[in-house]
Amino acid sequence: MENQNKSANPEAGRKRIIIIPVVFLVLLLAGVTIAILVFNKGFGGNKKRIAQLMAIEGVVDVQKIKRGYSPFSEKSMVIFEQPLDWSDPSKGTFPQRVEVAFRKNARITVIETQGYCFYDKFREDFFSIEPGPEMADYFDGNYVNVEHRFFGDSKPADLSSKDTKYWEYHTAENAANDYHKIYTSLKPILGDKWVSVGTSRGGLMTNVYGFYYPDDMLVYIPYVAPCADGMNDERFYDRIYLELGNEAYGEEQGKSMRDLVTAFQVEALRYKEDVLPKYKEKISGSQYEFESRLTPEVLYDVNVLEFAANFWQYGGDFEKLGAIVAMPDSTEEEREAKRNAVYEFLVNTQDPEDWSQSSWAWPYYVNTATTYGQHHYNFSYLREALEKEGLSDTLSVTEEMEPNLLPLLVFTEEQQEAFQYDRSFHDALVSSFDTTTAKHLMIFGGTDPWTGLAIPVGESENTRIFVNPTKPHDAAIKNMPDDMQKEILNLLKEWLGEDYNEGI
Repeated sequence: MENQNKSANPEAGRKRIIIIPVVFLVLLLAGVTIAILVFNKGFGGNKKRIAQLMAIEGVVDVQKIKRGYSPFSEKSMVIFEQPLDWSDPSKGTFPQRVEVAFRKNARITVIETQGYCFYDKFREDFFSIEPGPEMADYFDGNYVNVEHRFFGDSKPADLSSKDTKYWEYHTAENAANDYHKIYTSLKPILGDKWVSVGTSRGGLMTNVYGFYYPDDMLVYIPYVAPCADGMNDERFYDRIYLELGNEAYGEEQGKSMRDLVTAFQVEALRYKEDVLPKYKEKISGSQYEFESRLTPEVLYDVNVLEFAANFWQYGGDFEKLGAIVAMPDSTEEEREAKRNAVYEFLVNTQDPEDWSQSSWAWPYYVNTATTYGQHHYNFSYLREALEKEGLSDTLSVTEEMEPNLLPLLVFTEEQQEAFQYDRSFHDALVSSFDTTTAKHLMIFGGTDPWTGLAIPVGESENTRIFVNPTKPHDAAIKNMPDDMQKEILNLLKEWLGEDYNEGI
């Protein structure tokens, strides 16, 4: 068929000459050139910038990061080789990941002290959907994001949650030295005006950084940062059961909301025996790996207790919670529907993975057990509610177990013996706010349980605290009440010597 068609075509075999207008050709070539330039720039292809980063002492690799939707013109993953122990570099090194994002015509640089791992441990497109912290938008900032030592991929290759090797180097001082090294290395490239930010545990690390290096940053801005007083800080659950909601909604509605959360916890324990088989099946999944001393019954109890914290922390749906609690349970069919609803809402709000030895967050517990402290796993309020319902015998956690629940949940016996709490850093950090030269601007949420563990800073002139009364753990400058937001931004304008962008 092909030969027949060609022979039937009078134009077959002739060379066809196509004349392209010169203007069109010029535009076409220009478009290709622009596309190549945009591609290279968008994907961190600026060879000069990469060469600058590679020339930094201690940098062993620079990787391009996909641009995606972002206000930054170039982004790179920079791998620093950091000492395990800054007081003795001969102990060895580990790779630490640092995201460096450049903004055209930047006026400041924002360094984020992550308290955990990078988001790519959860989703691969993390940077393409993360525009950076709000301070980088308010003040046109570059962005430097530091993965905390011993989290994610920033760790020795043979680091394990099953033994004690290397964990002695997982300290506040070593982490602060990591930040200082990164700051001093990038300052010649990114400029002199730097601000440190961090959220939650990352906010605690912002305070830690300011404690050791008060002169590095113009301002330290910890968001919703806790500072536990010892290994069994009572303030956390006292706030959850006695205070949350009062400031935002008034005492009557606040109490009603707290009572509803407690009522759900009671229902979760009422159906404990019924849902335990399903719970055991869940925690035996491949993504979980729990300490052998921990029984499913104890873990379930802790899961129910911590539900209250997570529900408030992330702004839980009270309407849905009330609907589940109010579900009828007169017939077996109704009871099955209700216990299934209670169970699903429980584990979706507070996943037991948080206490798994294979969890991305597990290194957090080493720091809490040795340096930063932890809230008390206080079941007393829940015990009182269960007693009123005649359900006291549903709890497997005893009062005697409570003070040492954390090591039972997450540590081996060897680790429990090795990871001993020392409150000296806590006391030094708290007292430092009386004399520090570092400026701190602290952001908290009025409905966040962790605000109950806010660091007591007294009347320091260099430290200002702002609390959004209706926000939980996502409190930020951008969602503050208008008058408070304006006060914060004018204060930052004064401290940074830079005007801020409105409408962020």
